[in-house]
Amino acid sequence: MRRFEKVVLGLVSVLLAIYVAPAAGVAIPWLAFAGETTQTSGTGGINEAMKIIFNEPIFNNVVSDSELLDLFEEDNNVKTEETTGGRYIETAQYFQLPAGVGARKEGDYIPVAGAPLIKNARVYLKKVQGTVEMSGDVMRRVRSDRGAFLDWAERALPDLVTRLNNELDRMTLGYGAGIKARVNDASPDTTLQIDSAMGIAGLEDAFLQFLEGETIVFSVAADGSPLRSAGSSQSAKVESITQSATETILNIDALPTGVADNDYIFPGDDSGSSVDDREFMGLTGMVDDGSVLATFQNLARGSYTLWNSIVIDGDDGSLGFDGTLNEDMLIYADDETFVKGGGKPDVVVTSRSGARSYWKSLKGDKVLNDPRSFTGGKGKLSVLFSDREAQLRVCRKMPPQLCFGLQTDTFKRWTLGGWEWDDLTGAIWNRVTDGTGRKDVFYAVGNLYKQLGCLGPRKSFRIEDLVRVA
Repeated sequence: MRRFEKVVLGLVSVLLAIYVAPAAGVAIPWLAFAGETTQTSGTGGINEAMKIIFNEPIFNNVVSDSELLDLFEEDNNVKTEETTGGRYIETAQYFQLPAGVGARKEGDYIPVAGAPLIKNARVYLKKVQGTVEMSGDVMRRVRSDRGAFLDWAERALPDLVTRLNNELDRMTLGYGAGIKARVNDASPDTTLQIDSAMGIAGLEDAFLQFLEGETIVFSVAADGSPLRSAGSSQSAKVESITQSATETILNIDALPTGVADNDYIFPGDDSGSSVDDREFMGLTGMVDDGSVLATFQNLARGSYTLWNSIVIDGDDGSLGFDGTLNEDMLIYADDETFVKGGGKPDVVVTSRSGARSYWKSLKGDKVLNDPRSFTGGKGKLSVLFSDREAQLRVCRKMPPQLCFGLQTDTFKRWTLGGWEWDDLTGAIWNRVTDGTGRKDVFYAVGNLYKQLGCLGPRKSFRIEDLVRVA
């Protein structure tokens, strides 16, 4: 049973126990599902019940079930810009130390301390939203019976967590642009060929950026401006995904007008999209030398050496590399990171292809001590970097061409609170409307304010140009 379901079932048991046999004189107004209500949407105690029961389980499971978010240290020291309402973090970066050191004779002038070079980086939080929906008939049943509500929530909300994690995992590997892939089709139609995961040429397995049933939008520009056929017909629904050794095809319901070869593909629907710096920062943007992201956390990488990570060409023959991730390559990348940036990576993040490649490079060193008993397969992998051992973290959505070595204490996960259901109208439930009128359907929307960042990019490395290993 998944952790989220255990939490829900445990809370259900506690709530039912309290309802059935409450202590004398104890009032439990938020359990009064069938009582009178003054909530504007007429949904009664279901509002507070959902907020109390599920805010934290949703947030906690988003972190614990994610592939990478648990690697980032949480920091809730968030400021608010009063003029714009933006929520941000401001950090001070030392690029030159304020000191003077030198050897002198007796009576010489003492060394002159130079001025420090300090730059402030401002990082804005991004808002990730999730919605759940139920018909009016279901709403009337669940608000009148606590068991029906809890049963509905137990089924619906884990799906919300799964959907959230799919997008958050993708963002954690990206660079904040929201790009999922690019069109690779000279004559685009409803069987749309794609390539370039995250919009970066040469990165494969673009199909892992998509889910069947989601909607997408297109643009000729990397910032999503303008969208193809902007407006009520700008999105397409991914009905299925066809993946072969040579190509990825998105089978979509309809192609927006004007979509062309090399267009960028973003998540979005007919009412909005995740373009123009709406997503939070990921590893490809944080661990970079400016080749992907020239400006990081409001500072130009070209102006500050320490703002550039160590990037290794995994297919550099002059270094003896042939594109396969192995022990020698990882140790070389770690050495370069320590010598050039003083970094000590403690986690290696790679794809399943990278993990297979590394495992194969170690197999030749195995010794069979007892031929009467032998277990095959691949277990947890790690690599020794002189004074420390770094575990390999395998990520499903990672393109096989990339591998990261992270000094995790330099990475931050800034969060404003946790998951919160929006109740500005007095209730978390709102009636669905369209251009024709109101529908007998209700929805609830929750917000998660989050941003990832790095205080020492040069203390981590990225290996690129790796080859897929069977």
